[in-house]
Amino acid sequence: MWVIKVKNKGFTLIELMIAMMLGLIVVGGAISIYISTVASSANTIKSARLNHDLESAMSLMMNDIKRAGFWSEAADGNADSNPFTNADAAAGAITNINILENGTCILYSYDADEDEVVDNDVFYGFKFEGNSVKIRATGAVTNDCGNGVWSNFIDEDKLSITAVQFSFEPIDAMANGDSRCWNQTQGQSDDTDADICIANAIDGDYLIQNRMVNIKLTGELINDANVVKSLSGTVEVRNNRICTRSAAENCP
Repeated sequence: MWVIKVKNKGFTLIELMIAMMLGLIVVGGAISIYISTVASSANTIKSARLNHDLESAMSLMMNDIKRAGFWSEAADGNADSNPFTNADAAAGAITNINILENGTCILYSYDADEDEVVDNDVFYGFKFEGNSVKIRATGAVTNDCGNGVWSNFIDEDKLSITAVQFSFEPIDAMANGDSRCWNQTQGQSDDTDADICIANAIDGDYLIQNRMVNIKLTGELINDANVVKSLSGTVEVRNNRICTRSAAENCP
């Protein structure tokens, strides 16, 4: 009778430890890749959120500033009488685009209700205040950023505005200057400095001022200050400032 003996073979302790170590290395690598992917996705989402919020704020400001000087009564022959671009003696304020407080506030007016009257419901603006941008709903004058009713229009719980700058100066070499002025009477223009164009005008000259406003906006996420975004934009105001040069009309 034959007896067959089978020798049992297994893993030694050292082999098991090596196998476990290799397994841990593979699992650790997979976890590391997963964490990296999740973090990258989270940063992308944060950046997209910040881009969306800042671009929305910039779009709102540009679209509203673009309306400055609108007058429902404007027509050929009376454009130089627009009360929303010339002196308003009754209110004691210049209804023009005014940049104040070191460029952190802009004020302007337009005939929003189309009643053709300059009153307390037609003065608007934006200003940088308390890590936010405020919009002015109503106000009595266009030369005081502390006047009127101001409201927040961004989500302050998620977005912090760190800088806002309005200016008539060029943002870069490709931008135009403070405004472009055309002297219709003399047939002359100045593309970089409206003040020169105005200073060279004489009483009776018919002037057309094309106004340009530059905006810089910077913000960051409340829960991650490392996510920062800056935007720049230039607004060409649709309604040119038109007037006949004279001290009485305060042109422009």
